[in-house]
Amino acid sequence: MDDSELMRMVIKGFLKKFLSGFEISETPDLPETFNLLAKKDFDFVLLDINMPKGDSNPDTVREILSIQQNIKVCMLSGNDKSTLEQAYRNAGAIGYIQKDSNIATSLNEMLTNNF
Repeated sequence: MDDSELMRMVIKGFLKKFLSGFEISETPDLPETFNLLAKKDFDFVLLDINMPKGDSNPDTVREILSIQQNIKVCMLSGNDKSTLEQAYRNAGAIGYIQKDSNIATSLNEMLTNNF
């Protein structure tokens, strides 16, 4: 769930390379994300913080978890991890990946530790 088509392609490519047996869906904005979550069950959502038609905040994580209690939510953002991560974790997110870090390594570690 990211507004950048390029970022969605990169993440999708990484997930397909390292995970098998999973269906991958993508959305470009928050309303489409919630629409998809209401229609279909998911194991995991990688959610950008700054998105069109509504930024994700800790309440967004809580809302996602109220729709699908067993889903694992990981935040993805260019925003400073050190100032935001704890608030998202307190809301129920399992991780926070900063876009300017090594995304592939961070995502791999997060998935390895949570699946």
